[in-house]
Amino acid sequence: MGERQAQDLDKHPVSSTTDVSASVPVIDVGGLFDTAADNPIEDIARACREWGFFQVVNHNIAAELIDEVGHNTRKFFRQSIDSKESVLRSRDNPWGYYNNELTKNQRDKKEVFDFTTEGMDPIYRSENRWPDSIDGLPEAMLSYLQACTDLSLRLLEAFCIGLDLPGDYLREYFVPEHTGFIRLNYYPVEDPMAMAELDALPDAGLGVHHHTDAGALTVLLQDAVGGLQVHRDGCWHNIPPVEGAFVINTGDMMQVWSNDTYQAATHRVLAMEDCDRYSIPFFFNPAAGATISPLPGVVSDSRPAAYRPIHWAEFRGQRTDGDYADYGTEVQISQYRL
Repeated sequence: MGERQAQDLDKHPVSSTTDVSASVPVIDVGGLFDTAADNPIEDIARACREWGFFQVVNHNIAAELIDEVGHNTRKFFRQSIDSKESVLRSRDNPWGYYNNELTKNQRDKKEVFDFTTEGMDPIYRSENRWPDSIDGLPEAMLSYLQACTDLSLRLLEAFCIGLDLPGDYLREYFVPEHTGFIRLNYYPVEDPMAMAELDALPDAGLGVHHHTDAGALTVLLQDAVGGLQVHRDGCWHNIPPVEGAFVINTGDMMQVWSNDTYQAATHRVLAMEDCDRYSIPFFFNPAAGATISPLPGVVSDSRPAAYRPIHWAEFRGQRTDGDYADYGTEVQISQYRL
């Protein structure tokens, strides 16, 4: 998408409705864990086709774990800048803290802390960096990462069945080793870079500028403040927080796998003006060695493959470079379109 198109997209109107029922669907996914409950697969597939976003309840992640992770997230970002920068990320190691991130080469008004599964990650050959100042932080966060992984695998099965494929069709791309990661997001009212002595520092007009997520799907925990918006039919739609729910969205790789049947919807986060906001996305990404292309079941003579193969590790590495600093145009799946 060109710069002019991006500017025009950001100027599109925001839907005036505040009714949750008029926004993205809220789906009870208890049937993914209990066969006696209603089967949610048809509703999930419809949401993937029509919105690329939905919210889920009865998701089988314990409220106590969610509360602990939220508490630790707030505790981390309330530390001094020196404490946070003790685990500052770099171009070579993306795990840790950062406060000057870009989305599509535009600066976001936020702070982040990223972590993945323990050990040497297979894309960047780097390990997590945990602050010493918060007792029990790694244990709680890694437990939460595993819980989000379990939910994502259930959702992945539903996505496959919604494409008339076996539920385990994509499992080999994620098990035994995926490259998913969790991001702790902090959207402060005050710009975290306001005091930076950088002459060319661009304004951070949004919490996160509009984008699609790179991987397969995202499991997002948002607080009660709100500010997340999805673009659909020429309009921005608020995604109101629902107590106890996760926001799910499809990513670029799912759009490629489904041959455009499922949409990786464009979304953004508004800049905070009245109170701080926290959110915690889990990005469920394929294994480092995965090659992504439209699946045989969604390709036919009347609907040929829309993308050439994408090597995930290369794609992910280029996307990370674009997030960290302005190392060129951020890679997009449109560059792989046939």
